Amino acid sequence: MMLTILTMTPEQEQDARAKAFYLLKKWTSFTFLEYAVGLYRDFLGAYAKQLDTPSPNQVELEEAYTHDFLRARVHMDRGIDALRRGLDKRAAYDALVTGSQQGGDLLFGRSALEIGRKYDPFFHSLGLKDTNFTDPVYATGFAEGVWIERLICYALKCTVGFDFSEYLAYGKRADGGTRVFKHWTYESLFQDPLFPAWRYWPPGRTYPASLPPCPPKNESASGEVCSDQEIPVEGIWEPWFPSGKVGCPSYFLKGSIAHKYLLEGTNDEHEVRWRLLWEDERYRDGSIPAEEETYFSKPVA
Repeated sequence: MMLTILTMTPEQEQDARAKAFYLLKKWTSFTFLEYAVGLYRDFLGAYAKQLDTPSPNQVELEEAYTHDFLRARVHMDRGIDALRRGLDKRAAYDALVTGSQQGGDLLFGRSALEIGRKYDPFFHSLGLKDTNFTDPVYATGFAEGVWIERLICYALKCTVGFDFSEYLAYGKRADGGTRVFKHWTYESLFQDPLFPAWRYWPPGRTYPASLPPCPPKNESASGEVCSDQEIPVEGIWEPWFPSGKVGCPSYFLKGSIAHKYLLEGTNDEHEVRWRLLWEDERYRDGSIPAEEETYFSKPVA
């Protein structure tokens, strides 16, 4: 059942708000993103170890490791270090997304096909497969770790508004094409994956047994930001419709432009007034919030 702000019950709204608020913090957190970077590091470690056994294309494999795969890690390491130190989040997230894009493309992008990595026994040993999105087992082993890391950084890219676009699972556009989303709503946040290979999407969509509630709705219009205006404070904001309905919260970086809200189940974008729910001050004092200890506890669906 698709959740929409027009038909959800108060109980459904309370539950959806709490889950959305939790996930937005999780997807932008040091702990969850450090886990993602760790998956890529694990792949590199296995790659380096496997180089100890010579292959027919050994020189090519060594050059790719040094000049391509390690370069992606440099970006990720720079980003996760900046995030942990409480530095500029926009720069930190940009470095993480850039590194993830580079590393993921080497295994799952066009170059992997053109260069022949999808057919190379060396990469097969690392879990890469010659397959497509219709295969629920898109990769295995260390390569699957990179695929999960890629999906985590896709979720980050969507959350912070870095020019993300992906398909919605239901309905069609007016021209008959597949609907897409660029930002989270209750529809995109809780939909089933469109492709079998994306079975982990959205990544980490699990919750602790005692899920913290979302802060209450911000009833004050003071400081609200209309669609197409600049966001002054980094954090999680909620969209208010003229009717008084409140949509799915969104995370904004300082200086971002507030987007319109794609109403669940429709192709209609609405101008809304964004109100601050929670200012993101994480990591500035050198500490990691205790909540992040729950990100990898025994999940409750």
